[in-house]
Amino acid sequence: MTVLFHFPLLGEPLSLDLVNTCVRRDGVDLDLLDTPQGLATWLRAESARLAWSGAVSAADLAAVRALRAAVAALMTARRDGGQPPPAALRQLNAALSASTAATGLTWTAEGPQLGAPTMTAATRRVSLLHTLAVDAVAVLTGPSGPLLRECAHPDCVLQFIATNPRRLWCSAASCGNRARVARHYLRQRIDQ
Repeated sequence: MTVLFHFPLLGEPLSLDLVNTCVRRDGVDLDLLDTPQGLATWLRAESARLAWSGAVSAADLAAVRALRAAVAALMTARRDGGQPPPAALRQLNAALSASTAATGLTWTAEGPQLGAPTMTAATRRVSLLHTLAVDAVAVLTGPSGPLLRECAHPDCVLQFIATNPRRLWCSAASCGNRARVARHYLRQRIDQ
């Protein structure tokens, strides 16, 4: 399914922005990362926080979507006070343990130099997954963990960090407004 690439809740921690690429519109669950182009668009939207260059492959898309599913399961478990699926923990831990930070020492005429890793499609993907996993761990284990919430609107699946304890909606302008309009409509019908 082709959708307009409007990422509804950018600005949360990076891992939550990733989870929030699964949305519900008019009762239909949509994946905004359903194609490599969708992932490329999201990477551009997050370019201030993510370094990515080059094309996005089907393998990149599959790896990011698998990590997103794991992070979503872990955040749901954290939010609801439950135990996460062991597979989600394994997926996140695999992304954490894989890193492209290993570089080599080279010796040039100027002396020893720490060489940067050669960035191939595979190392770019590993680096991206590692960055997303580190961010997810920071959310899950840090002060934001207890503040994880899912939007209170029944037709919304977005998650956010509730820095204000009274915050119920992913966005006051969208879901909050829809709830106010529905309450107003109900009051008007009752009064008639």
